[in-house]
Amino acid sequence: MTATELPTDVDLRLREDTIRDLAIRHGIPANPVTFAETPEAAAAVAMSTGRPVAVKLVADGVVHKSKAGGVLLDVAPDRVAAAVETLFTEQRARGVEVRGVTVEPMVDLGLEVVVGALHDPGFGPIVMVGAGGVDVEVLGDVAFAQAPITADGAVRLINRTRIGAILRRRFPVQHAQLTDLLVRVAGADGLLLSEPVDQVDLNPIVVGPDSIVAVDARAVARADGVAVDLALPDPGESYEQLRPAIYPESIAVLGASADPTKMGHRAVRTAVDQGFAGSLHPVSRSATEILGHPAVRSIGELPENIDRAVVALPAAAVPQALRDLAGRGTRTAHVLTADTTDLAEAVAGTSMRVLGPNCIGHYTPHSKLTMIGRDASSDEKGSIAVISQSGTYAGDVVRRGNELGLRFSFATSVGNCDDVSPSELLAFCEADPATEVAAFYLETDSDARRFFSLASKMTTPVVLFKGGRSAAGGAAAASHTGALASDPQLLQDAADEAGVVLVNSLDELLDTLLVAQHASDFTGNGLGLVGTGGGVAVVGADTAYEHGLVVPHFAEATDRALAPYDAPGSSLNNPIDIPTWSMFDDSGSFMGALVEAVAADPAIDCVCAYTDMGTVYDMKAPAEATQILTMMTEDIVTADRGNVPAVLVLRSSYSAGQDELVRVLRRVASAKGVPVLESVDRAIAAFGRVRALNLHRERKSES
Repeated sequence: MTATELPTDVDLRLREDTIRDLAIRHGIPANPVTFAETPEAAAAVAMSTGRPVAVKLVADGVVHKSKAGGVLLDVAPDRVAAAVETLFTEQRARGVEVRGVTVEPMVDLGLEVVVGALHDPGFGPIVMVGAGGVDVEVLGDVAFAQAPITADGAVRLINRTRIGAILRRRFPVQHAQLTDLLVRVAGADGLLLSEPVDQVDLNPIVVGPDSIVAVDARAVARADGVAVDLALPDPGESYEQLRPAIYPESIAVLGASADPTKMGHRAVRTAVDQGFAGSLHPVSRSATEILGHPAVRSIGELPENIDRAVVALPAAAVPQALRDLAGRGTRTAHVLTADTTDLAEAVAGTSMRVLGPNCIGHYTPHSKLTMIGRDASSDEKGSIAVISQSGTYAGDVVRRGNELGLRFSFATSVGNCDDVSPSELLAFCEADPATEVAAFYLETDSDARRFFSLASKMTTPVVLFKGGRSAAGGAAAASHTGALASDPQLLQDAADEAGVVLVNSLDELLDTLLVAQHASDFTGNGLGLVGTGGGVAVVGADTAYEHGLVVPHFAEATDRALAPYDAPGSSLNNPIDIPTWSMFDDSGSFMGALVEAVAADPAIDCVCAYTDMGTVYDMKAPAEATQILTMMTEDIVTADRGNVPAVLVLRSSYSAGQDELVRVLRRVASAKGVPVLESVDRAIAAFGRVRALNLHRERKSES
């Protein structure tokens, strides 16, 4: 059956009896509904039920029938004809084009649940469940998942809602029935994927004493030709196609210039300054040599089969340049130019792949390339990949990462993603032996379906910083599901189910990557807090709870190990709070011994040590304060922690001297595998996110 064969209104909304029949065909428990064009026909249907009925208006343009006065409840069969006649008269007086009514038996009151599903433009087929009724959008007690959904996935989906907890405790039979209903709506053979339906709402589904039943339904037909099947990028294939772009051994620069103010000059200079060891081929109409490299005048003079072309040409010239490059066998291109036409069309039918347009470039210490200044780009090889649709954020990650001690496999600015998609770059990261963590900044949902579907099958941990939020497309207002899908909850739920960790800012992204770099095996939840300041510790404990961590009591052996460091005003329970002046004496710092004792506790899986720099500077002259803080830092980062990861927080007062000392001590700590973060809250939150990443990877490796 196609969409054009289903009875619909002018805006493709299905008649309620039609969608109810589809539901019943799929084994979905739904109240039977009959369409009647006249009051007399409605009365006949009601008499056949032998019980009070609900009568609902069918009219063009009327979506929310109850708000339009088009729903009559608990009508006795012998009163249906008169009630429908009055309804028709009132609606026609308002200019409504009445088509008839639907008639259905009344259902006893009970808990109300909503189940909805739709084809989102970015996320593809999705399913929703939650607390139902007329106030579903106000209550907001809903959860989403990508379809198709399995029985296990349906259980997880229900259990993410508050009403799911009620069903699980009080109505276990109905909880199981709702699980089955979700699969029948959005499973591989469910209504959404096997019928020409774009979106469907079953609301409310009434939970009765022994069963559940859908008593209201709303649906929109799917236009013919809308794709339902999904093909995911293959990691091995993506690696082979994109390796020349990510780790090139030969580069051509189109639009190269001897003028230092031009983008084409910068593309050559960054490669030269960073020490790119491969062959570099500037293409310039005005220069014969750029920074010691001979230039050619045209693409036809380039060697064949170059790995990567950097394109910094005027927008109008880019498509033909890409076709000419493909003709020379160039494997990949990175288009820095903005405002171009669709680059995927330009290279259609060729084997060349294109990153961009609207990019600032690429950084990888493995090939000695950078997109920014030499001094801000580390030569040290790492295992963190960052893919950003924002050039600004891509540059920020490399610059700030260099200061923070982050070490990358690569960081790339990918702009609009006309050709190579985020999901293909994600597939590359899964196959890349140099990458252990993949981080993305994305601004579009256009590839969300493939991105999250692929992430759910990967073992490489994925962190996502998302600009903008999901929004369902054109007909979204026709259903509660569509209206609620525009909420960030859809993004959060899709990420949770796929094992992707979301961050809300660049700071959170960098914090997470910094901890992940040094805590790749951390999966426990026991946090040890060691520092100065009770208020900081209390708020830190709250942050731990919010991110799935606990602050456990210490074992007796730990208490004994900590006892020698007791001092007036101290608390040696977890979190440890010792006044700054009791953290050291003339013999040295006690911080390392405290960290060692805490890390040895069997309930502790990670340690956050912190100190208030301002207090030390209040107590001592600047030179001595600097010496003490350096001593304390070295003591902490060299402490024997076994395999327990640690984060150090140096709480600066933001004076120039303290901030400069933080920069120095950050390098000291990083060399010992201890990241330095700006605040205790941020450090604990990063531990929580990294734990989630590692747990997702562990579960995927076992499945």
